[in-house]
Amino acid sequence: MITEKNRIIRSVLDIAAAVGGRIKGDKSLVIKVLSPIESKTANSLTFLSNKKYLRHLYGVNNRAILCHDDVIDIPEIDDTLIIVDDVYAAWSIIQKLFQGNDELTFEISDRSVVASNVLFSPRVSIGHFVVIESGVTIGDETVIKSNAYIGKNVSIGSNVTIGEGVKIFADCKVGDNVTIQANSVIGSDGFGYHFIDGRYHKIPQTGNVIIEDFVEIGANVCIDRASIGSTIIRKGAILDNLIQIAHSVEVGEHVAIAAQAGISGSSKIGNYVQLGGQAGIAGHVKIAKGNKIQAQSGVAKDIKSENGKWYGYPILSYMNYLRSYALFKKLPEFIKRLQYLEKRINQMSEKDSQ
Repeated sequence: MITEKNRIIRSVLDIAAAVGGRIKGDKSLVIKVLSPIESKTANSLTFLSNKKYLRHLYGVNNRAILCHDDVIDIPEIDDTLIIVDDVYAAWSIIQKLFQGNDELTFEISDRSVVASNVLFSPRVSIGHFVVIESGVTIGDETVIKSNAYIGKNVSIGSNVTIGEGVKIFADCKVGDNVTIQANSVIGSDGFGYHFIDGRYHKIPQTGNVIIEDFVEIGANVCIDRASIGSTIIRKGAILDNLIQIAHSVEVGEHVAIAAQAGISGSSKIGNYVQLGGQAGIAGHVKIAKGNKIQAQSGVAKDIKSENGKWYGYPILSYMNYLRSYALFKKLPEFIKRLQYLEKRINQMSEKDSQ
C-alpha cells in the first residue's frame, strides 16, 4: 500500500490477492478510489453483481471491475476484471482495505461526565459530552461517541460501538461486538397503559433490554424496556434505521429487520426471520423460524410453519398474494363487464316480457 495526499493507493495485484480473485486485463493498474458503477473515474474500482448494469461498463479507461466469471466472455468489455466467487463478500474486504489501518485511540474526554464507580479498562474511548451514570461496566476496546447517555447499572461488553447521541437507560445489558448507530434509544418505557375512569393510567415499565453479541442496530431505532422481565435482541440480529420494537418483544438470532418496521408488545420473532420495510407485527404474535415478511405487510396472527414467504395486509402466502393481486388489479374491468352483462340480461328480460 502507498499513499498520495492521504489517499490510499493499491495495485490490482494486491487487491486480487486479498480477495482470492484472478485478474483478466492490466495487472499493472493501480487503484486510487472506489467508485459506483456509473462513475467514469480513471484508476477506480467498482463492482458488478447484476448484468442489468452492464451498460455502465463501456467507455471507461484504466478502471477495474470486481465481478463473477460470467462477465469475462463478453467481448466488448475492455475493463480490467477481478473475478471472484462472491462479489459482495469480496467488496466488503476491499472497502476495509481502503479505509486504512489507523489505530483507534483510547481516551476519555475531559468534557464527559463519568460517575466515580464506573468500571472500565484503560482501552476504552469516551467522547465529548458523554454522561455515564453510577454502576456502569464497560468492556475492553469499546467506543462511546459524543453526546451519548448511559444510565445506571448498564452493562456494556467488549468491542462495542455506541454512536453519537445514543441513549441506553438504566439496567440494560449490551453484549460483545455490538454496534448501535447514532440517536438510537435503548430501554425507553414501553407503551403500557390501562383505561380507567375516563383516562389512561400508566403501567410501570420495570424490566430492561438485553442485546446479545454481534448485533447491529441502525440510527434512530427505539427498543422499549419490558414491563416485567426483558425485551431481548438475540445474537447476530441486524436492525436497519427507524425501527420500533415494543416492550417484552423477543427478536431471534440472525433476524434481519428493514427500516420503519414495527413490532408490537410481547411478540416473538423466530431465528432467521426477515421483515421488510414498514412491515407491522401485532402484539403477542409468534413468527416461526426462517419466515420472510415482505415490505408493508401486516402480521396479525401467529405464523406457525417455518421458512414461508408472506405478503399483504393482512398477510397471505406470497404466491397467493400475487395471484390475488393479479385479479384485484383487473377488478374495474370485471365490474364494467359485469355491469354490461347485467344490462344485457335486463334488456333481454324486458323484451321477453313484451
